[in-house]
Amino acid sequence: MEQSEKLLLQSRQLKHMSNNKAFAKKRNNSIKVIVLGISILAAYILVYILDFQNAVQGIMLFLIISAALIGGYNLCQKFDSDMLVKYILFIGFVMRIGYMLYTPCPLRQHDLMDISIDSNGHAAYILNILDGHLPMSNEGQFYHPPLYHILSGIVIFVLKPILHLTNEIDVMNCARLVSCFFSCITLYCVKSLCVELNIKKPIPLALVAFLPNFYLMGGRVNNDAMAMFFMTIILIYSIRWYKEQSRKNTLILALSFGLGMMSKMSVAVFAIPSGLVMIYVLAKSVKSHNLLKTLKSLCLFAAVSIPLGLAYPIRNMIMFHQPLNYVLNVSDAGFASENYSYTQRFLTFPITKIVSPVYNDVYNDYNLWMYLLKGGLFGEFRFKIVTAIPATMLFIYTIITILMLISVVRSLKDKDISVRYLVLSASVLMISYIAFNIKYPYGCTMDFRYIAPVFVICALLFGRFLDLNKDKKISNLIHRISAVAVLTFSILSIYMFCVI
Repeated sequence: MEQSEKLLLQSRQLKHMSNNKAFAKKRNNSIKVIVLGISILAAYILVYILDFQNAVQGIMLFLIISAALIGGYNLCQKFDSDMLVKYILFIGFVMRIGYMLYTPCPLRQHDLMDISIDSNGHAAYILNILDGHLPMSNEGQFYHPPLYHILSGIVIFVLKPILHLTNEIDVMNCARLVSCFFSCITLYCVKSLCVELNIKKPIPLALVAFLPNFYLMGGRVNNDAMAMFFMTIILIYSIRWYKEQSRKNTLILALSFGLGMMSKMSVAVFAIPSGLVMIYVLAKSVKSHNLLKTLKSLCLFAAVSIPLGLAYPIRNMIMFHQPLNYVLNVSDAGFASENYSYTQRFLTFPITKIVSPVYNDVYNDYNLWMYLLKGGLFGEFRFKIVTAIPATMLFIYTIITILMLISVVRSLKDKDISVRYLVLSASVLMISYIAFNIKYPYGCTMDFRYIAPVFVICALLFGRFLDLNKDKKISNLIHRISAVAVLTFSILSIYMFCVI
């Protein structure tokens, strides 16, 4: 009897210690996010007060070179993967925060429009919020849900009197803080996904940390970065919910869907893969006689996510007869892609145009895959820099993309449900993206930002592929080539966006 009591006591102690460790880890993660948010805000205020906008890129280079030298020395003494991850995160944050600080809001934007309450772009949306009400029409960008614009309005409301802002561009610049913050914490989410899938972090994390399009998202006044964050959180918690249908996992997944759809309705596309996971779990629960618990979890999910996610679309449907899947039509802008056949747009790849020209042309380009390849690096913009640098980046990125696609194909054989869920999520988003381009055959609809989560998924599957095949001779060679390619690409990306 005494022996059994001792075993029971030891079991309780171990469980208590495990719970304490889990709580400490969650607390540390929360502290890191809070510190990151405060750091971004402090950097913004200091740069504005000291008028250091023109010195930001020099400061970025100093911080990055210092981190690289210190990190290189430490890693040469003793290689530590976790330490390398910390340096990748730090430099990734510097790139996002720095780009946001030196890029004024009118530069490389999407749908900002005039900074006037009489306009109908994202700027006008935020100004309506500051005026104390939601937009009174669904014209222009007003059809979007309001979460990003509300948070931006709060940031402007707080900073405007503190910084004595009067210039309209200075006022609207504050809204970039919201995008930058969500772009940065998305990196934490990618790290968590690596842990969840038991993938070595450096290569997938470096790909996401130093893909230029993610810098661009973090410096914009629109809802792209926020939607990207919520879609990444959905990936994490759909996997966690599959493993354990706890109240915490259910609530966070429901809030991710609800708040994600309050930032951008395209987040709803993940309802298909996550919904199929839920159906699979429901079917398993019938066999395991655990049906009631699963049903309770699904009811809680629906009760939280549906009202949050559909409140604004229903509001617009009632007020303006706007369909739930409404997208602003821009057919009068004169895009060339609508004049080309499906074969030219979707079933070919004009390889001769990879570096000639290096950048996309939103009005004259028509091939989806070429546009997507260049768009991952440069979006729809051109940069004042020696062409050899972006051309080299594009060449390396093409090699990395081919390797990632091979990894995705190999993942189709994987029996791990979490991996299958990622492949399904990427497939659904790609199908939705192609359908979107068929319905709206315009240059802007081909933009990378519409399928950015697919890149994250491909980076993760690429990392998993390298991990699983590291002991094979050919795969070991691929691993070395991949590491050199990712390192070179990262250095070029950092340099380019520290000097443009």
